[in-house]
Amino acid sequence: MANTKLRLGFREPEVDTNRPFVDGTVKVEGFDLEISDFHGAEHIDAWDASFGGLMQTKGKGDHPYVSIPAYPNRKFRLAYIFVNSASGIEAPKDLEGKRVFVSSTAGVWARGALQNHYGVDLSKIDWCMPGPEAKSWAPDINVEPLAHISGPLDPKPLDTMLLEGEVDAVIEPNVLPSISQRDPRVHRLFRDYKTEEQNYFKSTGIFPISHMVTLTQDFVDKHPEAPLALLKAYRQARDVALDRLYGTDPEILITSWVAAAIDEQREVMGDNYWSYNIADNIRSLEAMMEFAHQFGLTPTKLEYKDFFHKDAATLAGV
Repeated sequence: MANTKLRLGFREPEVDTNRPFVDGTVKVEGFDLEISDFHGAEHIDAWDASFGGLMQTKGKGDHPYVSIPAYPNRKFRLAYIFVNSASGIEAPKDLEGKRVFVSSTAGVWARGALQNHYGVDLSKIDWCMPGPEAKSWAPDINVEPLAHISGPLDPKPLDTMLLEGEVDAVIEPNVLPSISQRDPRVHRLFRDYKTEEQNYFKSTGIFPISHMVTLTQDFVDKHPEAPLALLKAYRQARDVALDRLYGTDPEILITSWVAAAIDEQREVMGDNYWSYNIADNIRSLEAMMEFAHQFGLTPTKLEYKDFFHKDAATLAGV
């Protein structure tokens, strides 16, 4: 009897945690994978969903999805706050009184840190957002819509705006070209972002989650074994990704001290810092519930447990 087809879509098919599916190294037991880029949940059965997007659909009550505790994209977002060098911004509080662009899940995590950890008064910032996203999240928050920017991941207009001083700072999910090119007209808010992010983790226990693997409820209803099978496969893919960096024959050669960097991260965050379960991620999950409510993605503070498939949430292991 032929296996059931599982259409697995990817926002980021080439990142190390997803690539083992794309290159065929990892299979999902009982299913034949059909891999594609993500173009909407109506076209696939499972995907690496934006955590911020999931918060919005859940908050609206229009959420025919169920997630598993696999998080293939996690990034500390302090390194993704970029500033114009002539703006005088050198510390978080310096953002007050400035014009700042923000978008996406990355913006939720960054604003959460700025407000709750660094004590920045977000009401003193002149915010701007992509036209479709632009809305105030509190009575004293002013947000200007930018009609010529339709969403995140559109770096050229934002890069030009930052370089020319049209905005003083940008909070984005990807590194702006001018930052990668080390243009002196711009810099990261936290120049030593590694130390800053390590200290943030030590202080808060938060390791931001950008994407969370999610299935359509319709597919799960028809194939109730799918969430567990997919979670087990994602754990295997994570282990493959780690082995490609830290194993006996590493694939990454262009940077010489990858293994030492992993050792350092384990020393700071523990051996299971990239765990695919609930128990090791409660602080980060709770933080998203809090931040999403603070910034208007959800009308009330949601419960993280309500997002997850029950059996996947309790599956033993990391």
